[in-house]
Amino acid sequence: MCRKRYRPSAAVAPKPDREPAQPRACIDRGDEAAALKRLDRARRGYLKRHDAAGLEHLLVLADVLEADDDRVRIGRDNLVYAIKQNLRLESRRQAQRGGELWRDPYPDLAAPTEHTGIALTRGVKLAIAIGAGVATLVLVSIFLAAALFSTSETSVTLRLVNDTGSRVTVRGCDDSDCAGSWMHADLDPGLSTERDVFVNDVVDLFEVKMSGRTEECLPLRIHDAYEQSGERARLLLAKLSDATPCPGTTVLPQPAPEQGL
Repeated sequence: MCRKRYRPSAAVAPKPDREPAQPRACIDRGDEAAALKRLDRARRGYLKRHDAAGLEHLLVLADVLEADDDRVRIGRDNLVYAIKQNLRLESRRQAQRGGELWRDPYPDLAAPTEHTGIALTRGVKLAIAIGAGVATLVLVSIFLAAALFSTSETSVTLRLVNDTGSRVTVRGCDDSDCAGSWMHADLDPGLSTERDVFVNDVVDLFEVKMSGRTEECLPLRIHDAYEQSGERARLLLAKLSDATPCPGTTVLPQPAPEQGL
């Protein structure tokens, strides 16, 4: 089994404090998509460093982005969603570390309506957390067992089932272009493949290709599916027939009983 245990280094800012200085220059030259990419790189870097103040600063910068273009509007909304999910994770982690009662800073947070038709266009990273989630997504959770630990390293098994009736090639995408991929599988009808994914991925994107047809996209809301399972899911199920023309409509994988493993 191939385990998804890393993200491409280009998707995470090694020194995120440098990233927020770049979006303003991108905005000044009218390149909103590049600004979004820079902001999301910084988001991933701050999340890795558990830097809540840095994440809050990115929320302020996201408000500067113009939203005249649909892709920018969707990307900005998804970025804000992913940042707030990350802030929920950090506030929860800090509360548990201090033995305090956790108060959700965003109790009404819900996936933006754009997640039903997310703009994962060519040339724009799957960086809105997508993911997340992406993310994203993304999506980010902690659970407490006997001892405290963060879900940033918690994974769940994702099973992709070929229910299309045709032979299918499926790839797990590192970005919206799917120029890079972290998994690849050729599935005959009725077969499935399993991979481990992080539960704090807001959205994980998969590219589905059937003979004689153009590629379709399957963005899966991993984090939301895990949270809705009560943070108990060990296996999530997704059907390849749910793929739609790219950029694709996001799909919520379904938790499976433990014996399904």
